[in-house]
Amino acid sequence: MRKIGYALSASLLALSLTTIGASAHDGGGPPTPPAGGSTTPPASGTTAAPASQVDPQAKAFYDQGESYSKQKNWDQAIGAYQQAVRIDPKYAEAWNNMGFCYRKVKQYDKALDAYKQAMALKPNLPNPHEYLGRTYLEMGNKDGAMREYEILKRMDPKMADELLKAIQANDPDLGEND
Repeated sequence: MRKIGYALSASLLALSLTTIGASAHDGGGPPTPPAGGSTTPPASGTTAAPASQVDPQAKAFYDQGESYSKQKNWDQAIGAYQQAVRIDPKYAEAWNNMGFCYRKVKQYDKALDAYKQAMALKPNLPNPHEYLGRTYLEMGNKDGAMREYEILKRMDPKMADELLKAIQANDPDLGEND
């Protein structure tokens, strides 16, 4: 009988924590990871690291961030990506996507920091260079945007061409799929 009581108590505790997490999420607190993973590609154009290299809970938050990004719910997406990198600080794609969202809410310093973190973790990942270039352009730093274009054209010429078109049009969102 005692074992049943402990099991029931543990179940109630788990249910309470789930409810608390859901209410914190509804109130703008940190999001809770979804039950299942997303099967759609990232909203901001990056691909996640292979599942075997990323903590499953961090991946769940990453997927949730992508979902929020597709809805243009930038603040919720930032919260989800923050949770992902809290769990897995070496999750470059989450840092990159967090920077993308910070740019969308015009928190440029935080965007720059997030992109630089992503680049430090994965120097060959082209996406942070594109987004960094777009952020510089949005900040009025065309020289910085061109520096990122020069780096990017060696990494991903097609992505570099899209960035160059945005620089030439002075439109950081041109050709960007968000």
